[in-house]
Amino acid sequence: MKHFDELKALDVQVLGVSVDPPDKARLTQEKLKTPFPILSDSKREVMQLYGTRSPAYRAADGGTLNTPTLVLADRTGTIRWIHQAPDYKIRAPISEVLAEARKLK
Repeated sequence: MKHFDELKALDVQVLGVSVDPPDKARLTQEKLKTPFPILSDSKREVMQLYGTRSPAYRAADGGTLNTPTLVLADRTGTIRWIHQAPDYKIRAPISEVLAEARKLK
């Protein structure tokens, strides 16, 4: 992850969430060499709790997928900023993420 060190310097903990089962999520993390954990939401419970299910995209098994979502929470766990992409190919601009993370300091 190109900007991982900048986020880490801001004391931001990065976690990925995937609908893949734990073993596949672990393989994805190893394959991509992510410096952060990728957690499994194979039961699709986290996306249900956060309301991030994508109405447009389906997994190979027919289940719903997560809309790419980035959440910044403060040290108390209070959500301070959310970015949800209108398309699964779009991610939050890193300049915006870093600016919002700086506000949490």
